Amino acid sequence: MVLAAAELRRSYRYAEISQRRRLTLAEAITAANLRFIESGSVSQMASILLDASMAVTNSPFGMLYELLPNGSASVQALSLASFDPVSDVRCFRDIQYEIRRHGSYEMKRHPSIFFAAAEGGLSVVMDSPAHPRWIPCACPICSPLLSRFMGIPLKMGTTVVGMLCLANKDSDYLAEDVAELEHYAQTCAMAVGIAKAELGRKAAMEQARQAQKMEAIGQLAGGIAHDFNNLLTVINGYSTLLLQKLDPDSAMSREAGQILNAGERATTLIRQLLTFSRRQIIAPHQIHVNSFITGLQEILCRLIGENIALDTKLSSDVGLIKADPGQIEQIVMNLVINARDAIERGGAITIETAGCGSDDTFLRRQGDSAPEDFIVISVADNGMGIADEIVGRIFEPFFTTKEQGSGTGLGLATVYGIVKQSGGHIQVLTEIGMGSEFRVYLPKCHDHAQAHPPLAAPVAHRAAQGTTGLILVVEDEPSVLELSAATLTSCGFEVLTAATPREALHLFELHGHRIDLLLSDVVMPGMTGPEMAKIMRDSHPELKVVFMSGYSEMQRSVPVSPAERPSFIMKPYNPLELTQIVTEHIRPTPWSETNGDLS
Repeated sequence: MVLAAAELRRSYRYAEISQRRRLTLAEAITAANLRFIESGSVSQMASILLDASMAVTNSPFGMLYELLPNGSASVQALSLASFDPVSDVRCFRDIQYEIRRHGSYEMKRHPSIFFAAAEGGLSVVMDSPAHPRWIPCACPICSPLLSRFMGIPLKMGTTVVGMLCLANKDSDYLAEDVAELEHYAQTCAMAVGIAKAELGRKAAMEQARQAQKMEAIGQLAGGIAHDFNNLLTVINGYSTLLLQKLDPDSAMSREAGQILNAGERATTLIRQLLTFSRRQIIAPHQIHVNSFITGLQEILCRLIGENIALDTKLSSDVGLIKADPGQIEQIVMNLVINARDAIERGGAITIETAGCGSDDTFLRRQGDSAPEDFIVISVADNGMGIADEIVGRIFEPFFTTKEQGSGTGLGLATVYGIVKQSGGHIQVLTEIGMGSEFRVYLPKCHDHAQAHPPLAAPVAHRAAQGTTGLILVVEDEPSVLELSAATLTSCGFEVLTAATPREALHLFELHGHRIDLLLSDVVMPGMTGPEMAKIMRDSHPELKVVFMSGYSEMQRSVPVSPAERPSFIMKPYNPLELTQIVTEHIRPTPWSETNGDLS
């Protein structure tokens, strides 16, 4: 009877303990869901779930990780009570730092039976220190730290999506521990899965909203840039013509020169706006990324000053990208300048290159279906970091946190435009007091046979003296039309002008057989320049055509036969550029030599 009573008391006590454990785990699920609702953080949610499983099993070590499609593991929570991670094990401290900063820590799967067990959907208990141990890294410091181990797979239905790991319990893990935590792990997997799905939905909505916002800003910026291009074409054009007529030593010449300098600075700003709105003309070449950055290093060192160290970590043989060399230089320079300005009293800037596939976690979030590889150029600093409420606006044109007069607010906007125009992505990793890192993802080019260094910029030269010919200029902006006519007339050309395509077609009916070249705007009321040029070429196929526009994407709409050189000039242009391209396209024998003067 005494033994039976003792056994009954033990049974009641075990049932009471088991009930408390189940209650603790159930409360943890509720608390974790509430924490996610409050913070929107899966890692904080996972931390509560992990702490509860450690508490009910008296485990000093715990980890919860997710299995990723790319073959890696994403550690969502890591807890250590058996030793001080700051003083004892640096790798654990680094993992916790990454989880705190980025919400997770991605790593390659360790080649141990625990992963094999997780993939098989089986729980694993190992009590003998002689067994292989799963640890976050394979360094000798970490190897002796984990002894007894229990791994419970996280399942969504029959699919294993991760693992709940517990270790270092004073006594062996029991079958009751496994049974209790298997049910808990399945509930954890469901809770985390729902939370991640909700985050994915919100991220997709935010990404779509941000894309629409940036597209709207880009359209506005492009429209403003187009209107200013016409104004700057007139300002810079007439300033240049005026300077050609004035004595270089006169006061009026110096004053006209200041007008031209201001106009050229404004032109630079407009080109930055066009870059942001992805309407800038580009000349892509295949670029060896590491060599390109190495070539910029000396310039960058002078740019950031002696109190800031510049370090480069270039991954071996990352390969080639196809992009405009000038634009890639803009990306690196602007990001380095941004990093320099974030460092108050000296510090360090690091430029890194690396390769990655489309299975990269960040790229997967962008929704890219293309299986292409990317090259990553990252610029990191140990400066002040960026506040969360500002991060969403840093790529907007003219947005800046600098003092008035210290910047235009177009640096990062320019980077954003170039990256998007090049088919890439940009990621920002930052935390107040911990610095910032900008990662630029650019599509990798695999055709190494065509690789060559960037071409040198062409040197401007004056149009040949004594050039003659008849030019039909069509432009709906009166001031640009007048400037173009004056410029070409001063160089010896004869000019017909039209403010509309209808007027131009009428002039062409009268003088089409005498016109050497059509110089036309692309976008005009009633009819586009290419549509008008097609009508003219149907009757006169030999007609030479040069288009002009403030929108670079209009270059793609310009019809050019394989035998012709590019026939496009970007506004704002100066008189020298205009006469040069017209001279290059006009036929060698002027019509006046064979057909007489214009009547």
